[in-house]
Amino acid sequence: MPTATQIQTLPHKSRQKPAMDHRSRSVPYKRVFVSAIIYTLVFYLCVIAFLTTLVAFAIVPKQSQQVAAYILVALLPICAFSWIIAYFKRRKATCPLCKCTPFLDNLAHKHQKAFRIKPLNYGTTAMLNVVFTQRWRCMYCGTPFDILKTRNAQNYTAYKESSESTEKEK
Repeated sequence: MPTATQIQTLPHKSRQKPAMDHRSRSVPYKRVFVSAIIYTLVFYLCVIAFLTTLVAFAIVPKQSQQVAAYILVALLPICAFSWIIAYFKRRKATCPLCKCTPFLDNLAHKHQKAFRIKPLNYGTTAMLNVVFTQRWRCMYCGTPFDILKTRNAQNYTAYKESSESTEKEK
């Protein structure tokens, strides 16, 4: 029998998150999602490079600041261009079920199963989930998806067989 302190430290069932792979669905067209992830990662790397150069600009002595200033000026349009490309790629990646954009936030009501890492928004959390676990949960319909999961071929072959048998009967 657990003691009183052990009971207090156990998480309540309503606070426990279900496993992401529990009944996750496959994605019919992975290319859109993979390209959105790659372009967004390139944008994040550009932002990190810009911030690193900005810190270096503030730290280095005045004689060396000219090189850091040139790098900052070069990185600013690169960051803007990569953000535009990443935005349109994330906009094109839509949930196969509800047709919303799981990698971009809007003012729509979020599903109760949607989760986020607290300083980040839902779209960025979904992007990080895809990068590290190859899974994400749509923030609008709450359905978990798995990039690596393959489609069930039995559903499609059964349809083809039934359509072939009807053609033979004709």
